[in-house]
Amino acid sequence: MIQQSSRFPTAVIVVPGGLNYFYDLVGRRLAETLRGLGWEPRLRTARELDGEEGDLAILCNVSEVVLAGGGAAAEAAVRALRGRVDRVASLGIDCVATPWYARLVELSGRLGADVVVDLGLFPQDAAADQSPRYRFLFSGLTPDELRTLDRLGDDLGERPIPWAFVGHLTEARAGLVDDLVRQVHPGGFVYMPNLAPYVEEDSPHLNQRQFEGVLSRSVYQVWCSHHEHFYLEPERFRTSLLTGGAPLKVVRPGFEPPAAAPFAEFLVRWDELRRATTLDPAAAVALYRRRWRAMPTLGDGLAELLAELDLGARPPLARAG
Repeated sequence: MIQQSSRFPTAVIVVPGGLNYFYDLVGRRLAETLRGLGWEPRLRTARELDGEEGDLAILCNVSEVVLAGGGAAAEAAVRALRGRVDRVASLGIDCVATPWYARLVELSGRLGADVVVDLGLFPQDAAADQSPRYRFLFSGLTPDELRTLDRLGDDLGERPIPWAFVGHLTEARAGLVDDLVRQVHPGGFVYMPNLAPYVEEDSPHLNQRQFEGVLSRSVYQVWCSHHEHFYLEPERFRTSLLTGGAPLKVVRPGFEPPAAAPFAEFLVRWDELRRATTLDPAAAVALYRRRWRAMPTLGDGLAELLAELDLGARPPLARAG
């Protein structure tokens, strides 16, 4: 007699754990979404990979996974995992023009990744010819995040902070904060520490809960990139949405965004700060929520990626009995 196994396809999601927590958050978002697609996700660090196997491994910033996991030992653990899974996707959320993205690609190839997934808001064409193969994945909302957006409705709520700026210190960012105070409103919130790892627990810095608490009382989250290249930071745009406010990504004077870049209404040139922040806040927030409701979900994009990797919907395995 043939019996049907109930085994779901398995994804081993490897996160840094204990370094910058942003990629741990990405791992949890992927796990939630894959679970909704009928997969069994397992969140692991490099130190926890002994014997793990599955249909797919997703490396959430392999550079940080290796650094947090102890260097050579972590590399060896990921390389061994490659032999126990069908496919490996190496994932990043960075601008492709930066040296740290080049490092991610080089390490991904060395460890046998099939594809480098750019979890972002618009395709970065400069990476199209890289090896391993580049694949853009829109950083849409998870099921829980969609429910949060539905609960927000169209209400702006009570927001006593006109703008909030949170990001590590650079000369350009200090200049931008000075202009925000002088030209826009002196009552903004500023947190600008020196560059350091940002862990979720036992850190002297703002953690994610505290950061979201600030944003939930702010009309705008304002920031500029810490490098000279254009990029739309997916975590910034998403946290602005889910805390009920709106983003203002500041770009250089005279800059025109690529045609494929979404949320163009929320890109403001540095010399137009005053004009951008005099718009009706409630209207800006309502527009921002409408834009997101028209976007594909993270589940939509992941389902397409899994199909491309020949890891789409699978029937339960048959076993003899």
